[in-house]
Amino acid sequence: MSAADSNLSDRTAPVLDWLASPLSDDADLELATLVRHLDELGRSDVSRSQLQRCLDLLHTRSMAISRQFRGRLAVASLPLTLGLHRSATRLVSALGKLVTWHEEVLNEIRRRLVRTLRRNPATISAKALELLGEQLTVAHLAGNSAPYEFWLKAHSLYAGSGAEAEPGQGDEAPESAKAAYKYLLAFSAAHPEGLTGKEICWLSEFIASNASSTAIRHSPPGDDELGWFWLDPDQDTQPMSIHRRHPPDLDGLLYFSGEELARRATSLIDRLEGDAPPPSDFHAGLDRSEAASLLRRVREYWACPPRREHSRRRSQYAVRVCCGLDTIWKMLRDPGLPRQALYSSEWMVINESPTGYAIMQVTGTASDLTAGMALALRRSDGEPWTLCVVRWIRTETPEQIELGLQVLANSAKPVTVGFRNANRTRPMSPALVLPPVLALGRQQSILAPAGTYSARRFMLVSDTNRLYIAQGRLLSLDMQTAAVELFQYEIDPYPL
Repeated sequence: MSAADSNLSDRTAPVLDWLASPLSDDADLELATLVRHLDELGRSDVSRSQLQRCLDLLHTRSMAISRQFRGRLAVASLPLTLGLHRSATRLVSALGKLVTWHEEVLNEIRRRLVRTLRRNPATISAKALELLGEQLTVAHLAGNSAPYEFWLKAHSLYAGSGAEAEPGQGDEAPESAKAAYKYLLAFSAAHPEGLTGKEICWLSEFIASNASSTAIRHSPPGDDELGWFWLDPDQDTQPMSIHRRHPPDLDGLLYFSGEELARRATSLIDRLEGDAPPPSDFHAGLDRSEAASLLRRVREYWACPPRREHSRRRSQYAVRVCCGLDTIWKMLRDPGLPRQALYSSEWMVINESPTGYAIMQVTGTASDLTAGMALALRRSDGEPWTLCVVRWIRTETPEQIELGLQVLANSAKPVTVGFRNANRTRPMSPALVLPPVLALGRQQSILAPAGTYSARRFMLVSDTNRLYIAQGRLLSLDMQTAAVELFQYEIDPYPL
């Protein structure tokens, strides 16, 4: 062995020793060690062959470290604390660096035409796409979007895996790359920015188990096929629903369908809402009702994503915001509560439409924000509160927060409701009675905490001005999120 080879071997020896050691329970320590070793391997005096010796082990270790952080991010509210946000950012960066190294190995193989079982381009592309899937999942758990040029890398790796597949080696390697690429498309199509951390983690496992059932093709779908998405491999953009925007007249577009995922989601919903036990591969993290609620929402995005009916116009004016159904309920019951008890931050509307807003935090500190929660806003003290539900959250930094809001009503009345269920007794829950929502129907609606609905009939109590007790009958369940549910009702003329 030459002196140069000995020096290189010594350079990678600490990395290999660490990779051979058991995974520590200290996720921060593991991440710090991973980042340090990646910096050492990135030095110019480390050869490509030395780096390639570590890549497979680095892939396995980084995925295990990311799983540790998934557990912490799943239960964290947005915006993240400074420490957790910094860790998530470092993890996303480390995963991206590993993807880049896989791309460099692929380019070297293509130049030298040296291919073995370990240096098969389809296998390397599959590992790189798996890293991209983990990077995208962690980014959304942290409230961020896909990194710059993320989709260009994904499209390129997928195209290379199919074109470079070795004949006679079977379909295992190309299929693994295709499954990893389909995970990216299905996960992005499910609108993850509108989900909580727990929902993202559960959905990730569901998609990973079922992504192979989805379809990718080069030919455009027919006019009656609405559950399709299109993507341009030459653009750094995520899949776009055909139902929302027609594809351009370009060659080389790819088309993706999540309809089979929607069918599998429907089958699992029926099982979860019945008396049968959940399937053996049912993922932990959500109970049966929570998983069914999540699957209903993402099923619509896979089968027939909603079309935006109104264009947004840019705006710039300050609003006051009251976050959370419980806080809104207390505020409407007692308008004289101190301002500090209701809202401690100022927000700015950056665009709006008749059905929604996008707002950005300007001053103060917001905390405990979750997708799907109720939120009320108004411009001044003399105006009524507009009741909304948070559709998405973006927080590139803990200090910069953007919310996408869907308008539900321009007024609300605080009440308490309790469903009549013979199987178990539940306490009365705070809720808001909304006027008829035009997008839903002509009946009044009730916005209640998630999990309140459990039967067709319920008791409604209002005591703001005078005591009023009535029995209501649920007509339709129109919205479910991780935080609230919205249903139309009517007063039952024949109470039991």
